Amino acid sequence: MTEAPEFVRKCVIATNIAETSITIDGVPFIIYSEEVKEMSYDGKCKMQRLQEFEIRCTNAEQLKGRARRTGPDICYCLYSEHDYLSFQEYSTPEIRRVSFDSSILKMISMVLNDSRKFPFVEPPDMAAIDSALFRLQEQVVLSTIDCLLTSIGSILARLPGDVSIGKTFIYRVLKNNYDPLYNLKYQ
Repeated sequence: MTEAPEFVRKCVIATNIAETSITIDGVPFIIYSEEVKEMSYDGKCKMQRLQEFEIRCTNAEQLKGRARRTGPDICYCLYSEHDYLSFQEYSTPEIRRVSFDSSILKMISMVLNDSRKFPFVEPPDMAAIDSALFRLQEQVVLSTIDCLLTSIGSILARLPGDVSIGKTFIYRVLKNNYDPLYNLKYQ
């Protein structure tokens, strides 16, 4: 970004992704609200989606440091000290709040079949692994007897993203009903 003219201030509007992703010279002020959006699994819709949460103490501290990297900083927080003291210290690890279907599918495709015994840094709940295996079997991505990849499962394991959207995409291509804008419509 170019340097701001005299008597002009830069204003950057960003999501909580900016906590770790960007540093912009000449931004001495940070204005921070008390909400963030994080990818989470919505059990009602049976899909992942961005959901709003209160920030965590670590979010606030990380963002304050964004301006400090290039000079003195001032952080205006749109919440009270009382609110800050009520925030959770850390975010829930992503492995505990998103659908585990794609991860389990990738693990099985890499012949790491017994995901219950995998040495995760932050282990997920066993119920989440069992639910993911059940959903993958229900969608005929894994065989019901030995949890091996089906033919569609081996294709899906190579695709990024949500399993159900990938499966829909594959079936649309197979039926010659492919729309190049499909990816844009459903993201």
